[in-house]
Amino acid sequence: MSRMESEDQSLLGKLESILGSRYTAFIVVVALALILLLGLAAYAQGEHAQRVRVVWPLGLSAVITVYILLVHPFMRTRWQRAMQSLHALAPDAGRAAPHRSASYRGEGGAMLLGSLIGLLVARDARDVEGWLRLYAEATSALMFALLAAAVYGSLARARHLAAHSRAGLELNVFDGHLLTPFAQWGQSLTLVFVGGICLSLLFQSYESLRSIEGVMVYGSLVIVALTLFFMSMWTIHVALVKAQDKELARVRRDLAAARAALRREEALGPTGAVHDAYFPVVVCGMYEKQVLEASTWPFNPTIVGRLFASVIAPLTVYGLKLAFGVGGGL
Repeated sequence: MSRMESEDQSLLGKLESILGSRYTAFIVVVALALILLLGLAAYAQGEHAQRVRVVWPLGLSAVITVYILLVHPFMRTRWQRAMQSLHALAPDAGRAAPHRSASYRGEGGAMLLGSLIGLLVARDARDVEGWLRLYAEATSALMFALLAAAVYGSLARARHLAAHSRAGLELNVFDGHLLTPFAQWGQSLTLVFVGGICLSLLFQSYESLRSIEGVMVYGSLVIVALTLFFMSMWTIHVALVKAQDKELARVRRDLAAARAALRREEALGPTGAVHDAYFPVVVCGMYEKQVLEASTWPFNPTIVGRLFASVIAPLTVYGLKLAFGVGGGL
């Protein structure tokens, strides 16, 4: 486990390791600080009704920031379980781990780019001036930096898995169930993404959700959430397909040899050896059917059912927002 943690530790994961049991307290402090700063900045913005209309959507950046910090330990645990199953199948694949300094540079660059995007997005805010604008820019930059780090981390984990696969992952076609933790990690990744979509919907205005652009944006986000799951499974799927093809080639060679032996015995006439020669043909044929029916995806129907059921959540929130028109918008 210690080797896996050293191989795959993001900047946020390093912070979690440093804080240890104090990580939860750190999240609470961050959440309270963001709420307090937003409350103080709100007094600079007109009357009470004006404050509510303007301040409400500004809470999105703070909520998503705290949300990312909260779900990180859960996602890290899921990934470690997935890597445990992979190391059990390919103990020598750990040599394929990327160099951490290069990974830190890439993650830092992604966070810098995300911060710049966050600043650009915040500058488009209307009716926000003074301290509220400063708060909007700072929290937007922080949120997009964490989002960029999360996206970079997901892509890095996919490359990490592919590197392990190339370094000596030899799967048996019937080993798909041993890699279910990877499907669970992919499912968790999608659920976390969907949770972020639901939270963002709560802070959108009624008008923006009714617009064609809003429908297209959130429809695309749901599709992306599902795509993340299947992208995370693709490397394992390819490895299982190769294992299936390899096993099929072997059993079909044995089946062809057994059929040839059966034909030779049949040509000699009705003897007891014909029955003995017939038995390998039956066994090889049954085994070939089992290999063909073996799943090449490392998940079960329960995981798939939960995955597609999660799509209902953002649709439900979207419908409630349209029905009641709750919340504000920039």
